[in-house]
Amino acid sequence: MLIFEKLNKKDTYKVQAIVEAFRNQKITSNKANDILNNPFIFVYACLDNDIAAGYVLAYVLPRMDNGNDMMMIYHVFVQESYQRKHIASRLVEMALADAKLANMHYTFLITQEDNTAANKLYQKLGGELHTENKNVYYWYNKTKP
Repeated sequence: MLIFEKLNKKDTYKVQAIVEAFRNQKITSNKANDILNNPFIFVYACLDNDIAAGYVLAYVLPRMDNGNDMMMIYHVFVQESYQRKHIASRLVEMALADAKLANMHYTFLITQEDNTAANKLYQKLGGELHTENKNVYYWYNKTKP
């Protein structure tokens, strides 16, 4: 049975399972706890027993002016064997509901132009292309360890 939840401070092993399933890495419980204890990081998960079927990772971005904070949905991932079961929709909707409840200035995410399935989903959930922002991405690999 699929369980959808926003992870909390007691969900260390769930964060570890997500990172292992989707990033193919093992993280320490301290690293998982750092994520869960950070008030600016939200993890929404879909679990099938202890299997991580999907997740959304979102960050709250404080603004430097008097406007309300923003939410950036950074990851939306569903394991291939669980796709087409509305998991991504439910998880993104959970993040959007929290953003609305917290009175966020706006919520945004970035995806690839050719990611047709994701773009269709985001539009279906009410996402719109920004009329003025034309994104150009610069990566600074010099900052990598």
